[in-house]
Amino acid sequence: MIAVLTGDLVSSTKMTNETYTNAIDSIKSHLKTANEKYHAIGEVYRGDEFQIQYPDPIQALKSTLLIKLALHLASFSTKPIQCTLSLAYGRHNIYDNKPNTSSGPVFIASGRGLEKSQRGELSLCFTQNDSDRELQLLTQFLSHLLNRLTKTQAELLYQYIDSDFAEHKKIAEITGTTRQNISNRLSNIGAFLVRDYTKNINQKIMLYQTD
Repeated sequence: MIAVLTGDLVSSTKMTNETYTNAIDSIKSHLKTANEKYHAIGEVYRGDEFQIQYPDPIQALKSTLLIKLALHLASFSTKPIQCTLSLAYGRHNIYDNKPNTSSGPVFIASGRGLEKSQRGELSLCFTQNDSDRELQLLTQFLSHLLNRLTKTQAELLYQYIDSDFAEHKKIAEITGTTRQNISNRLSNIGAFLVRDYTKNINQKIMLYQTD
């Protein structure tokens, strides 16, 4: 099993040239980070779309959430940069050094997921059970939560996810505030739901890998 993420910037044609360039540069930076940290391989294509293949599926959701939040809180835009994302888990037939020359059910599922998704939404599926309505509904709730964040909230959630959901004391040290303040802010934005959703997905991955 691998994971494949397909993404598309929302309303890129309405962005200024500077904002568009910065958004693409931000995506490319995250593709590089995903390669360095997780040995994932990604590329930007057709101007404002991109795809990443993750050899270790356990790392894919964390990387996906960080990409979405990084664009959301980007300092180069006064408004959050929205991105439609489709993450799929499953088998591959060919795993090449570029997503566009790789193939298999997981690549098809990720691409189709993007086509079916509402703009700015996050979708997720397992090819072994792509009609899991419960998972689809939970992911819609997560996507709704992420898209309602302010930039300040998105920054805190980014730090929480990037630290692998570290203890609040550690986040407080990073941000220079109190543990109680961090606990209250994380609770207000539903960060624990994001943590538990991530754990649930990673448990599903391990179950499917043992089948």
